[in-house]
Amino acid sequence: MTMAARWGMTPLCALLLAACAAPPRAPLDAQSTRDAFAARRLESSLPELPPPATGWTQAQWLAAALKLNPQLAEQRAAVAAAAAAQRSAGQLPNPNMQLFAEYLTAAAQSAAWLYGVSLDFLLREPGARSRARQQAALQSALAESELSDAIWQVRAALRLALLDAVAARDESVELDALVSARQALLRSDRTRLQLGDLARPQLLSDELELARAEQRRRELSARQADAVARLAAAVGVPAAALSGVPLRWDDWAAIGSLTASGAQRWRDEALIGRTQIVHALREYDLAELALRAEVAKRWPQLHLTPAYAWGGGGVREVDTFSSIESESAVSVSFELPLFNQHQGEIGEALARRTAAGEHLKSVQAQIFSQIDRAEAAWPAAHQGWTDSQHLAELSARTLQSQQQALAAGAQERAAVVTAQIAATEAQLTQLEAAYSAQLAFGSLEDAYRRPLTEEARPSIAPGQPQS
Repeated sequence: MTMAARWGMTPLCALLLAACAAPPRAPLDAQSTRDAFAARRLESSLPELPPPATGWTQAQWLAAALKLNPQLAEQRAAVAAAAAAQRSAGQLPNPNMQLFAEYLTAAAQSAAWLYGVSLDFLLREPGARSRARQQAALQSALAESELSDAIWQVRAALRLALLDAVAARDESVELDALVSARQALLRSDRTRLQLGDLARPQLLSDELELARAEQRRRELSARQADAVARLAAAVGVPAAALSGVPLRWDDWAAIGSLTASGAQRWRDEALIGRTQIVHALREYDLAELALRAEVAKRWPQLHLTPAYAWGGGGVREVDTFSSIESESAVSVSFELPLFNQHQGEIGEALARRTAAGEHLKSVQAQIFSQIDRAEAAWPAAHQGWTDSQHLAELSARTLQSQQQALAAGAQERAAVVTAQIAATEAQLTQLEAAYSAQLAFGSLEDAYRRPLTEEARPSIAPGQPQS
């Protein structure tokens, strides 16, 4: 090889070696990630928020979840990966290089080796690069819509877990009072049974009602523990991280303060702008883009291959006219559409586009149904809470009347205890009605994909996920 050839190959080899460089390794093992997650604590992970011991609002819990939730971190990484793909879509395809050696026999019957290099350039069909960029942008938009929906799902899970926890806490207070009243009534009725003022079946009924109240209390305790575990999962910390952290939602049972004003506006916006609809629209756009790409394949993709060869006289361009039997300077290759014109692939892409359009209509119909059900359930739940409030007020007045009669000596202790049990049951009914109303209000927010109260906005920026 001549000196000029050697100097020409040196930068080429350096370029190839640089292209082979790889990013540094980032080892990952399950044990280290497990230990890191188990060590998460709210105080150290979220120094920008007030101490959790002060009792966080819903907005602060949401801010914590936006920063710590592992599912959201995964979705953010997917968005970053889709954005990185946009850079790849804009790149031009690299040529393929081939090194070759040929043993040539010239007309004078003198033989010699010929060394050469050829480059294969792909001439893509018109618009291919633009379509690749559009496809990457649509994939990025899909990832962003999935992240938006994941954020809402986390917010909904967090709200429900917090509601379950505080509702169970408040109901447990009433259940403790109910169990105490049932125990007092059972003691009173046992005394009356010994005096002959009460029949045995009444005592059995008292024992059964006491057992039911105690069972309700045990079930409520289990429900509260599960709610705390789900709250920790929504935030992105182990359940141990919430040990000793107070859960605050002081006015959760104040259903009268909840309003769904602007419902028609939110309904109209949800039916065209919810993330599921945006996602379906982007999928339809991708199907349309894939169809156009298949149609464009009817135009042949050209491969241009220039070749250079050298012998003992140094590097030279191949002279195809003087030695055309053994050497070639340029070749052009392309597909011959003899047996098909890509009609099968075009038909498949057309069918996928049709399916994507029907999927959009199906998603929109499901959202119609979800909104209709939520809008019908909320007034009924609100009315149920109003009725339970009237019942609780009536039971409280009855208890007050019985207590006054007992103080005047005109009533027995057992009647007061019975009235107290009825008042406690009415309070529990009111709490259950408030819980059902909160569920209905949450379903309305889910249907609109819009928080309907001021507390929903996080007080800090989401930030980056913690390790």
